[in-house]
Amino acid sequence: MNDRPAGALPGEDVLAAAARSLRVHTPAGWTTARAGVLERARRAFRPSAPVRGRHELGEFVVASDVVVTRLRQAVDALPDAAARRITCSTDATDALDGVTVEVTVLFGAHLPTTARTVRAVAVRALEELLGELSPVPEAVDVHVHVGDVVADSRDLR
Repeated sequence: MNDRPAGALPGEDVLAAAARSLRVHTPAGWTTARAGVLERARRAFRPSAPVRGRHELGEFVVASDVVVTRLRQAVDALPDAAARRITCSTDATDALDGVTVEVTVLFGAHLPTTARTVRAVAVRALEELLGELSPVPEAVDVHVHVGDVVADSRDLR
């Protein structure tokens, strides 16, 4: 049976219960709950910044989420590393000027070699994606951060 009052819209009972729960929070608890809600909303509705590229037909714009996804695919194809977090930054003209790739690396992998490989793979993926406007390796900062080391290769994926 439905416990909803006559004329109440579907979901109003859930909304009322949620409101009651929030009212019992202390002010400090509400601040914590509010920050979590705001952060979730920011992630859900965050527009993707443009990144400018160029090919034989002219300039184009790619969403930074597309750039990040392509970089993730390239790095995740490596046998000894997996991308955990990737960020990119652009200048005032939307040209890419920085990429940070945080990776998890398999125990035993030579870290400097793995970092150089991650950087090379990232630069190659950017060249393929952005065309002529892709930054030359010296023009963009590709930072590689090893955030974790795992013993089992299954933990890379």
